[in-house]
Amino acid sequence: EIKIRITSKSKIPKSCSTFPLHMNTNPPLSLLPFIMALSLGVATYALADEKKIRGLLHNEDCTDFFAHRPLPAGGCAETLDRYLDVLADAHISALFCNVNARRTNYRSDAWSAFWDGYDPEGPDDQTYFAAIPVENRKRWRMLVHNMWQTHHEGVDYPAHVISGCRRRKISPWLSLRMNDVHFNDNLDHPFHDPLWRRPELFRKNHPGYFARALDYAHPEVRDHFRKLIVELLERYDPDGIELDFMREPYLFSAGEEKSGAATLTEWLGEIRGLVDAASERRGHPIKLSVRVPSQPEIAAGLGLDAPAWAERGLVDLVVACPRWTTLHFDIPLRRWRELLGDQVSLAGGLETRYQPGDGDFSRLVTPEHAAGAAMAVWSSGADALYLFNYFQNSHPKWAPDVYRQTLRAFGSPEEVSQLPRLHAVTRRGVTLPGESYRPPLPARGARAAFDLPLGPRPPANWTGEVILATGGDSKPRVSVNGVHAEWKSGQDGLQNYSLPLHSVSGDGGDRIEIVAAEGEEAFRVTRVEVRFAPPVTETSFQEARRNR
Repeated sequence: EIKIRITSKSKIPKSCSTFPLHMNTNPPLSLLPFIMALSLGVATYALADEKKIRGLLHNEDCTDFFAHRPLPAGGCAETLDRYLDVLADAHISALFCNVNARRTNYRSDAWSAFWDGYDPEGPDDQTYFAAIPVENRKRWRMLVHNMWQTHHEGVDYPAHVISGCRRRKISPWLSLRMNDVHFNDNLDHPFHDPLWRRPELFRKNHPGYFARALDYAHPEVRDHFRKLIVELLERYDPDGIELDFMREPYLFSAGEEKSGAATLTEWLGEIRGLVDAASERRGHPIKLSVRVPSQPEIAAGLGLDAPAWAERGLVDLVVACPRWTTLHFDIPLRRWRELLGDQVSLAGGLETRYQPGDGDFSRLVTPEHAAGAAMAVWSSGADALYLFNYFQNSHPKWAPDVYRQTLRAFGSPEEVSQLPRLHAVTRRGVTLPGESYRPPLPARGARAAFDLPLGPRPPANWTGEVILATGGDSKPRVSVNGVHAEWKSGQDGLQNYSLPLHSVSGDGGDRIEIVAAEGEEAFRVTRVEVRFAPPVTETSFQEARRNR
């Protein structure tokens, strides 16, 4: 009897993990190619599994370190080290250090730096600040002065971050924002490199916030970013390069996305070649990641064809995530895995804002919101969890100990499952040009249903509740996966329902149904949330009150 056992953690069905070949003698030669091919396939799966990027990935934008307080004279390096200590204490697996928006936060030879044109000895009304409203000049001055000071104290920001990460056992990556549009309504603002002041390079046929994003159909635009990537790979030694297409995902003129996709894929092939050459020079793998919209169809519709990139071996990591407006609790990561295959690492991303619909309600996330979104990512089979805008400098306004403890738990699904968590219906933040998108909330009518993955079923001694914002005393009837949720209380337009835990599917196929109350023709709901919490002790009760 010959047994072949699959020992990797690959996604081969468990039913196939061991099987016998019964033979009375040595296997016939005709079967040897089959056995060798099967063994090779197992080895390939195991190798792919070992190469996966896992754990908690953290994006640090190009301004946060510099933006909140003046750096002490002569103390830039030490302050940056303390900043990295916090991330290490939060058990970050990989740091994605963003080095640019429309300028760089280090002394680049390829692009202009944030502080180019700034006179550190000059007044607040110097030419550099002329386009900035007077009330905002001091804050902007502190930002660019800190960058200038860091450079003039001999601290190469990306190099210091990379070496500091490696000393702290954090994998260092460099992240590039591929089409940032901050301050695009004010082209005289010093935020902009001269390239962003040339209307002939702007996208066409798409008015609004993204109208002045650059159009990658122009070779000059692609060359501009290529130069920066070349510089980063020649000057620094990261573990990976990230192309952040979520700042912003609108890379082509409206209606030109299909032809743009082919252009972008070809260009990405060139970038892959640069990365591979750098890997050869450095003597270790340097990986390539892309950050794209959470829905595959939306990403593809904007020319971001990540499955094609994966099939051609152009990328090592795909981060599917929402854009700034709100986090998502239902990123279709299983669908992404089907499209990408097993050779590429897959991460789900979290944002720091929560906005259910098009209404006025919007806020920074609580730890419970983030834990719910994190659980949704992990329970959907992602290899990694990716945090965007989760800064230690009071954004999303968590106390320092809460920040560290929450991020520590985010590194594994087992630890996240022990946190109180909240799942919610939210809107989509990225739409296609010309798309008529209607968010699921607010919902009006006699009946509504929402598909909302709730993660694994909590332990029996936990509590579950459904929370509806009705704006009044209306008490619609609620069920989850066909199981009735009993109304228990209402206050300030919020209605709370007890949720039997056995109603949770545990496989992500959860549906919340709402029916108008008896005697009412219709309801109006602006928020739909499901909360799970462990048994309340006095300590946990006080912590919950502080964090909600």
